[in-house]
Amino acid sequence: MSGFFSADNKFFILMSKIFDVMVLGLLWLVFCIPVITIGPASTALYYTMVKVIRRERSYLLKEFFRSFKLNFKQGAIITLIYAVLAGLLYFDVTYMLEMSKEGSKYGSMMIGMFLVLAIFTVFTAVYIFPLLSRFTVTLKNLFKWSFFMSFRHIGWTLLFAVLFVGTALMLYYSFFYMPPLIIFLPGIYTLIVSFPMEHIFKRYMPQDEEPDEESGVDHWYNE
Repeated sequence: MSGFFSADNKFFILMSKIFDVMVLGLLWLVFCIPVITIGPASTALYYTMVKVIRRERSYLLKEFFRSFKLNFKQGAIITLIYAVLAGLLYFDVTYMLEMSKEGSKYGSMMIGMFLVLAIFTVFTAVYIFPLLSRFTVTLKNLFKWSFFMSFRHIGWTLLFAVLFVGTALMLYYSFFYMPPLIIFLPGIYTLIVSFPMEHIFKRYMPQDEEPDEESGVDHWYNE
């Protein structure tokens, strides 16, 4: 009986992980409320999911707030860029739809072009915040790397895009029909995506010349 209540019991470990995923999702939702903070919150969500929940390093709240603060400026700027781009795409597609209804071939052609641009936007969006959580680079390089990786690993990118759009739609409808689900969706999406994403990132990480025991540095991201 004592074994059942042991801290090493697989059931309690699983329940602890599920609880942590829920807490992370709640943190993400709260910190996304100002809208401009969606980027820093998403970066912190991914970073904490991998380091704390998957790699079992440090503490959940500590790492979330640390990543949020560290990447706030770049994350907020990226959020603004995507918000402006999304707004422009929405109004342009709406306008072109009206033109196409009037029989304009130009309107139909432009709709196709804007839809392709929207797809490219989603492709880069699924990479950029995980990249920000892991690498210290300029905004220009973040977008450059996101674009490059999205086509270099197009198979995974398509899966990420489907999961991204699907999760966004589920979040929207859950708000009206099943609010408790909102707490779990961000963490579940991030956890699922993190497995192939980390596999991709390892291809671009420098190889360690010294093992952790000798260097004194915890290279948890290379595990």
